[in-house]
Amino acid sequence: MDGMSDDFIKGLIPEVIFPYSTPSRFGRIIGEIKNSDTHPGHRRLTGFRCPVRRRTMLKKVLSGIALSVLIAGGAAPPAGAVTLMAWGKHIAKEGNGTPGSTACMECHRLKGGGMPSIGAPRIAGQPRRYIAREIREVQAGKRYGPVMSGVVQNLSRRDIQAVALYYSRVHSPKIRDVGEPDPSHVSKGRRIATRGLWKKNIPACVQCHGPDGYGVPPLFPYIAGQNRTYLLRQLMAYAFLKRQDDPQGLMRGIARRLTPEERKAVAEYFSSLHPPDRDAP
Repeated sequence: MDGMSDDFIKGLIPEVIFPYSTPSRFGRIIGEIKNSDTHPGHRRLTGFRCPVRRRTMLKKVLSGIALSVLIAGGAAPPAGAVTLMAWGKHIAKEGNGTPGSTACMECHRLKGGGMPSIGAPRIAGQPRRYIAREIREVQAGKRYGPVMSGVVQNLSRRDIQAVALYYSRVHSPKIRDVGEPDPSHVSKGRRIATRGLWKKNIPACVQCHGPDGYGVPPLFPYIAGQNRTYLLRQLMAYAFLKRQDDPQGLMRGIARRLTPEERKAVAEYFSSLHPPDRDAP
């Protein structure tokens, strides 16, 4: 490779190509490259001797640094460097590398099953466009999310596309909810979900969220098997807080017309179901 020995390449990769190498190590390498032209012929660099021109060496090192800074700085690698799916998994597992970046799995788990104990929603298999839209709505302040708002602000458009693709494709078993559902609430919630409350101008939930709450991709999420703490929180957010990402204010109107007991019943019913096991579009 332009005169570089295999030993030199092996020595350079850990210090340059890995995205989290320290600036001091980069500085030492570049400093040695700058001084290498004082010694003609075979030149010493980081413990390796290689007959290679200073300019070629510097170009290769700087290319490695550029990729490292790009990854560590939060932007997705250039097209072709990694697949969108792989980058999405990286963000889910480790964050995007920017200061303060939080891995999605801290709350949603790596496989997207969520954490019912804290009301973190299940997102495995949700439609890709829906996931991406909700992240953008949180960024814009249209979706109420006091925790998520700080987490997603540093995500770029490509980051959002990547993580949405990843979670739309992964599968996770249903995570057991906190406590057992109340049968009376489940029964009442089923009636509201499947028939609505037309005297209060409340349509059946399944008209938008699909039979058995399996969703209508790509824009309407599934809510079957979602944890009840999350579902109840979202109904409360639509009714009283600042969640405003529903088309034509439909969910806000419904949530406000439901009584506290009816909201709880609907959440209990859908959380008692099993989530769909499919690849989302």
